[in-house]
Amino acid sequence: MVLTFLDYYGEEPVIWNASHPSHKQRNEVHDAWKRIEEKMGGEVSVVQLKKKKDSLMASFRIVAKRAKSSTKSGAGAADVYKPIWFAYEKMASFLSDKDESRTTLNSEVSK
Repeated sequence: MVLTFLDYYGEEPVIWNASHPSHKQRNEVHDAWKRIEEKMGGEVSVVQLKKKKDSLMASFRIVAKRAKSSTKSGAGAADVYKPIWFAYEKMASFLSDKDESRTTLNSEVSK
């Protein structure tokens, strides 16, 4: 059931992608949560879905940080952490590039 939820959650970037044009529009985000609730058969409320998301994100952050820190320069193949948490691959498939750094503009005036 959790992996099914993650499938539906991944299909709604308006919720999890801060760079989505409608991410800050409450009505759009709420509508996305309602769509997930409907796809889940109405068995789980939006409040419960949000709590589950928070729990999954907390676990994902821990595992992702451990995986990222194990790939430091000089680490051998045996030293690289390979996550075995059941939801990691599913969540990483749509969240991994979400936090990539963006290019910045230089606002300094050069003379």
